[in-house]
Amino acid sequence: MPDDLRAQLDAIAAHEARVQAGPVTRVMRRLGRTAAFSKAYSKIGPVIDPRIRELKDGRVMAAVYGLPILALHSVGAKSGQPRVSPLVYVRDGDDVMLIGTNFGQPKHPGWTANLLAHPDAEVEIGPVRLAVHAAMVDDETWARMFPRFVEVYPGYANYLGRREGLTPRMFRLTPVTARTT
Repeated sequence: MPDDLRAQLDAIAAHEARVQAGPVTRVMRRLGRTAAFSKAYSKIGPVIDPRIRELKDGRVMAAVYGLPILALHSVGAKSGQPRVSPLVYVRDGDDVMLIGTNFGQPKHPGWTANLLAHPDAEVEIGPVRLAVHAAMVDDETWARMFPRFVEVYPGYANYLGRREGLTPRMFRLTPVTARTT
């Protein structure tokens, strides 16, 4: 692994070490299990989350939410335009894992179509912007990783029951090159 990529991954690990659950985290973990919260947050989250995410290299969002959150920079599947999506993630070694639950709605979120159409993307975690290549995971990996998402945010378990049998897409994002912002 190139030294610059290792340095970026180490900087991400240092940022992640500062992410601590707090009062807002506990409230979100409790309320996030309800359909009413999911419906409300699906409307306000995409408006407020990007603004909070931009403050102090994501440190404010990490402190407020106490969840591992990144900004996914992708290319629109239909539009070809740049898109940014703040998302909860889990790590699997050096790889970043994302799941597209769409707040429990029975449709896939747009960012998942973006990654299928344009798998080369970037993630911003704390002060680091990292180039990645996305691939949908197989069923075995999905089954192994889903409980880790539920550990981070228990609302994910409740989302499955509201998706009318539509399994959320899960992606593995593998770092490919080093890039610093």
